Amino acid sequence: MTEQENRHPMKQLDLVLCGFGQIGRMLYKTLLTRTDFRLVAVIDSSPEFIGRDAGTAAGCAPCGIPVTGSPAGLAVRADVAVVTTVSDADAAADTIAGLLGKGMPVVTTCEELFYPYPLHLDAAAKISAAAQAAQLPALAIGINPGFLMDYRVAALSGLAADIERVHVQRIQDASPRRMAFQKKIGAGQTLAEFEASRQAGRLRHVGLPESVYFVGAALGWELTRVTESIEPVVAEADLALPGAIPVKAGQARGVRQFGRGFAGGREVITLEFVAAIGEPGSTDRVHIFGTPELDSVISGGVNGDKGTCAITLNAARHIAGSRQVGLLTMLDIPPITGHSR
Repeated sequence: MTEQENRHPMKQLDLVLCGFGQIGRMLYKTLLTRTDFRLVAVIDSSPEFIGRDAGTAAGCAPCGIPVTGSPAGLAVRADVAVVTTVSDADAAADTIAGLLGKGMPVVTTCEELFYPYPLHLDAAAKISAAAQAAQLPALAIGINPGFLMDYRVAALSGLAADIERVHVQRIQDASPRRMAFQKKIGAGQTLAEFEASRQAGRLRHVGLPESVYFVGAALGWELTRVTESIEPVVAEADLALPGAIPVKAGQARGVRQFGRGFAGGREVITLEFVAAIGEPGSTDRVHIFGTPELDSVISGGVNGDKGTCAITLNAARHIAGSRQVGLLTMLDIPPITGHSR
């Protein structure tokens, strides 16, 4: 019997959901299908949600839970809190620390906190101090960063020795993804608009450098340099696919992004992220050049939205049953496993 089962044998866990944007609302709908959680509160600072019934706000039947404007106004205590507010580590830190201070372990989808070393040390220190004071764990998780382009590399690397380098690809057709994701990758923008969005920092997959540092730490490379590059994937013909932003020939239909890690002047980590409307051959691939050489491919790729909801709630169940304390990374914990009905 695992530590988790010892502490919560078949227990339904009370959960607080903090953040009711698109990911938060998708998590809400996923919770309706799971018997291992009971939602007890929803928090969101948006005026359009405050005071509304959470079920109605999510486009579902009323649930009797009004949306609270901030963690400070929370009147309940739960087994775990899930924070899905922002991607920025500094912006998320106070919220996470506040929930820890209310006696709840925290799981967050904040991309920059997945592996905050060495890029987000102040936010990591603030959360770590709050977690130590409360004697509780906090964990940042997601499908990417969080699993496909980083943790999966670490897990597979146990099969190889004398690793020379790794090349990871996440290539996905963005047509089935939520509209906010399609906008985030620049779909439908002119190349001038794409470049302006890139320079403003609005157009990128958040978390790629953090994934590079995670892989480096997992495989024992002392990285001397980490770089990130972003370029448009340009449409060669007009595209009008169901559920997708229309794209004209010559416009960006998505993004191609590279994260690279160097050790001793040599590129040892290459993370390639491609997300575009109508992109053929969706795949998630980890290629480890070692002894033996390993080439692991998930044909068709993994749906990012569904995968994010699943791994976030599975991580919440794990953290609620953990005796570990502090700000944790995926290198600190046993594998997160799925929930069977």
